[in-house]
Amino acid sequence: MNLVKLTMLIVPITIFVAMMLAAIGGHRLALRRAAKVPADSVVGAGAIDAAVLGLLGLLLAFWFNVAANHLDLRRNLIVEEANAMGTAWLRLDLLPADTRRPVQDQFRSYVDGRLALTSGPEADRRGVSLDKELDDIRTSIWTTSVAAVPRCESPQAAMLLLGSLNEMFDAGTRHDASFNAHTPSAIVALLAVVAIVATVLVGYDLGRARRFEWFHATLFAGVVASTIWVIYDLEMPRYGLIRVDDYDRTIRQVREGFDRVAEPTHAA
Repeated sequence: MNLVKLTMLIVPITIFVAMMLAAIGGHRLALRRAAKVPADSVVGAGAIDAAVLGLLGLLLAFWFNVAANHLDLRRNLIVEEANAMGTAWLRLDLLPADTRRPVQDQFRSYVDGRLALTSGPEADRRGVSLDKELDDIRTSIWTTSVAAVPRCESPQAAMLLLGSLNEMFDAGTRHDASFNAHTPSAIVALLAVVAIVATVLVGYDLGRARRFEWFHATLFAGVVASTIWVIYDLEMPRYGLIRVDDYDRTIRQVREGFDRVAEPTHAA
């Protein structure tokens, strides 16, 4: 199993187990203190419990909002890159005829490499080699195009061509950066700590009944862990259940258009 997918499973399960242990620990602590401290003598406990649970809910809502915004941004940047690729491909016609075909072949290889990055696990296996390959293709496309600029029909045509290529490369960089942008680990760690503390307080409150309520503790830990799992899934849209495959298809459709050669028209 891919390391990212394994982490997506381990983190919620670990938090669930930790919360259950925390609930049991809180329950036992309540039983020990019951004989020493009367329940009526504890003042303000309910307010503290509500404050910690409210903080937990706030952190979950914050992380969910950030993850959802990241997902929307990634989808938009995929479409942006697809549009930039389509525009740059059309403007390759501004190149001199003898240069156009080699650049078009390199262009196809570049888009194929970009599509390979959307496969997630395959891209992870190829690792640095795929990035190096794309860098070489980018350099080749740009160098060849710049060398052909003096032979373009006009300076305006050359500016349109180079501008579209630059925009396509920039869109790819923004696309990659968006998929490497995740919620800081410190926030996730804080969320886990607050969840465990909140569960200790829940277990402590359950201890007043002398009997540990497995149903309530399991339900609380399960809901929180499931919410964390869904948010984590939002953060990794190439590995989990919530994916961006429909948006990746826009790049594939652009790539398919490169192989459709227009039929020449003949005057009647």
